[in-house]
Amino acid sequence: MKKVITLSIVSMLTALTFIGCQGTSPSAHNKHYTQEKVHNIIKKAGEENGWKMTEFKSNTLIAEKGNGDDSTAVTITFNNSSFYVSPANSSLESAISSALEE
Repeated sequence: MKKVITLSIVSMLTALTFIGCQGTSPSAHNKHYTQEKVHNIIKKAGEENGWKMTEFKSNTLIAEKGNGDDSTAVTITFNNSSFYVSPANSSLESAISSALEE
């Protein structure tokens, strides 16, 4: 019985960790762009802010910044009305939001 309780507690803590790490929501913008235009704006905004932007899928870019142990990589998924950065990166999200609102 003690083993079952311990396993249950560990399972709940693991679930809470995953839920907490994925709690951000997509960022919407007010402009009416095609998905291709959003793609181009996001790519340009990332590059202008020092990110290496790599094509992954038609609606996904990989953004990388830094070298070695001090590097960061995020995935940007988008459509014509919103984008989502995972894991969250507030400086990149701000740069993209500003570019999309211009």
